[in-house]
Amino acid sequence: MPQYDGIELVKLVCNNEFKPRWESYTLGELDPECVRVKNELTAAKHGTEKGEILGTASYMNFPMHGTAFDRSKATPFDATKWQDTGNTSVGTVIAVGKEVKHLKEGDRVYNPGRFQTVADFHNAKKLDGISPEAACCMDPADFAIAAVRDAKICIGDNVIVFGMGAIGLFTVQFAKLQGAMNVVAVDPIPARRELALQHGATKVVDPKEVADFGVAAREWFENGADVTIEASGNYIALNQCLQATCYRGKVVPLSFYLGDAKGVYLGEEFHFNLLNIISARACSDPQRELYWNEQRFFQTLRTLYKQGTIKPYGLPSPITTMDKLPEAYGKIYHAPNEVVKVAVKY
Repeated sequence: MPQYDGIELVKLVCNNEFKPRWESYTLGELDPECVRVKNELTAAKHGTEKGEILGTASYMNFPMHGTAFDRSKATPFDATKWQDTGNTSVGTVIAVGKEVKHLKEGDRVYNPGRFQTVADFHNAKKLDGISPEAACCMDPADFAIAAVRDAKICIGDNVIVFGMGAIGLFTVQFAKLQGAMNVVAVDPIPARRELALQHGATKVVDPKEVADFGVAAREWFENGADVTIEASGNYIALNQCLQATCYRGKVVPLSFYLGDAKGVYLGEEFHFNLLNIISARACSDPQRELYWNEQRFFQTLRTLYKQGTIKPYGLPSPITTMDKLPEAYGKIYHAPNEVVKVAVKY
């Protein structure tokens, strides 16, 4: 079994059966601009990783020409092949490339990274007062802050957020921080609704208990929600956003939608109520506003974390051990109601 400095080199891989396994790997020579890190905590990004592993993510099947997908050159993805997993890692620097000046051995850092025991990172950042859990939630917070800024939520607004995964939970926090009077959090999973209350939701709703969101939203608020934000990636939830939004209100889908769109009815509230649909994506640069890009989002998040203004309440969840990680990761597909943001402590 390959090792580095006495550390067994293993990584978690998965294919479309979602029965992941640990697999050995090797490390090459350290790039002069990289640091080598012994990982301590790694978290997954459920929706995106699932789309990539199953091959339902658009970019897995269609090439892009500039900003357009070329569907005339479809190349169906082989979802049976094993892929690396994981989204963000926190660890300790154990070797430093000769051109790296801002980091040294022993520094604790975070970086986009996979489930693997040792990794080479090019742009690692010091924790610098941020908890490992917060660092592993930098990605969902990034997409949440982009959506709330695009929504231009104002003091006193009534907001509904659909989907209480990690991104939706942070969206609730930012909506409250922005001045929303009421933030309704919608999710069918009780544990996620409980987390939403910790993140600042003023009301939580099980969508299975709502017959019609258009009617319900106008019972909660006189005219419906000023802003709805869709963070579940579910097309039915997107249609519920359209129903729940007030006349000339804003609908902000931030989700990465997979597969064919079903259950979206554009001949109803969308057509009659002059709704404004605003797509939000943190990593599409430049952003809508001058001088804002994803790097500035991350700088802002680091400050807010260190100030204690935002917190990763209850996230990641669950944080498991290496021997239990394959089962926990498999639940992203097989039992999504049991996991919110899977992570491992090595």
